[in-house]
Amino acid sequence: MNILLDTNIIIPLEDTSRILDSSFAELRKLSVEQSHCLYIHPMQLEDINRDKNQERRKIVFSRLKQYSQIENPPILSDQECHELGLSQSNDNDKVDNNILFALYRGAAHLLVTNDEGIHRKATKIGLQDKVYRLEQFLLLLRRYTTVPFSFDYTGVKERFLYEIDKNQPFFESLRLSYGGFDKWFQKCATDKRKCWCIEDGTGNIVAICIYKHEQDAQLTDSGDIIHGRILKLCTFKVDIKARGKKLGERLLYIAFDYCVKNKLDWVYLHTFGEEQKTLVGLCLDYGFYCLGKYKQDDVYIKPMKLMEDDYGSLDSLIRYYPYFKDNESVQKFIIPIRPQYHEDLFPDFSSMKGSLFEKDQSLYSCQGNTIKKAYLCHSKIKTIRKGDIILFYRSKDRKSIQCMGIVEDVLFSENIDEVFPTIAKRTVYSYSDLLKILKKKTLVILFRYIALDKEISYQQIANAKVEGYIQSIRKIDNQQYSALILSLIHI
Repeated sequence: MNILLDTNIIIPLEDTSRILDSSFAELRKLSVEQSHCLYIHPMQLEDINRDKNQERRKIVFSRLKQYSQIENPPILSDQECHELGLSQSNDNDKVDNNILFALYRGAAHLLVTNDEGIHRKATKIGLQDKVYRLEQFLLLLRRYTTVPFSFDYTGVKERFLYEIDKNQPFFESLRLSYGGFDKWFQKCATDKRKCWCIEDGTGNIVAICIYKHEQDAQLTDSGDIIHGRILKLCTFKVDIKARGKKLGERLLYIAFDYCVKNKLDWVYLHTFGEEQKTLVGLCLDYGFYCLGKYKQDDVYIKPMKLMEDDYGSLDSLIRYYPYFKDNESVQKFIIPIRPQYHEDLFPDFSSMKGSLFEKDQSLYSCQGNTIKKAYLCHSKIKTIRKGDIILFYRSKDRKSIQCMGIVEDVLFSENIDEVFPTIAKRTVYSYSDLLKILKKKTLVILFRYIALDKEISYQQIANAKVEGYIQSIRKIDNQQYSALILSLIHI
């Protein structure tokens, strides 16, 4: 692949005056081993030339010149900038926008940057799946090395805090950032506070979400009261060594599910410091917004109900997930899926017994943990569009519908360079697996996963007047959909 690197990635890599961070060195090493090409954008050199510090400019410029430049990159016009909805008030904006525009036009497959402003702009123009932070990109590279990079988890458990050993190394960073952590943790344990946690095979915690219930609470320094039943995610942390398994997304999914089943009105959390930028990005992607400040923390909150507004079905889903619009303007489809692929994509439903927390096998892969998933098939249907509802029919063994999704995007391609960057964050397919699949035109559906309370049997499908064998993707009308779903969805 052609990988475009932002300046903030390259400079630490090449700056010999600093102790070399192993992650930066690993990026270049793995890229070479896997035959990826690393590029910079010519405008990055122009940006450095504006630095008034002559000595620093000379050093940085020499470092950047060691990398190949994108040849004849597309230049973003004022009109195109306006059409994409990008702000461009200064030279830095111009550089960032043109870097993104190169990616938008296909001059590179992926962009690696730690600039949060670029990540926000990428989300705005629909490029968020092709823009990686350094840590995320390394995890992607590691996935395709000959050395396995994986973790075996026993699953998500709901525990009282007094069951947890707070002296585990996992809690050290929390202890350093919050001087009163041990005292606070002990108080929470005494109050019988609970958490959701994930352990590795040795019993050490690798991810945790400590939560509590609140009612009609003042959440910010402004004094405004949020009315209703509220879930506070007091501590939300994934061990840096366990990143890439989508454990944060998994914990967030559990929090949403808990709110729905307990009829809570709001969910919120506090964020602070540079290290929680990834968490902020995750929250924004699922409808949280910044309510204000509480002391030094930013307060991010999300309503746990579907609001009446003018948003389309997809925008509404992003704001109000797991709630969604399913009116007559939204198309509905049934998609048949073989059991082995169903197990990979929806491991929660490898067994319908027990509670959410007993479905530990769902944690064996990042694909099983994620809310945002990808489905590939060789169907020739071209009527599926963003915001549509898809119902997955497990064929062969159970012959039932167990889960559904809301379509985020659709791609019809046999080009590996087009498909792989699009789905890399969502699937466990290897590059070689994709090459086999893409020998002919492939339908790629990106969607957000919605769980059903229970499975819809073959008989119930027939009762909804969906007749015959379901052997290919089938569109159903609103009446058929209502008969299938409305009494079964837990939201």
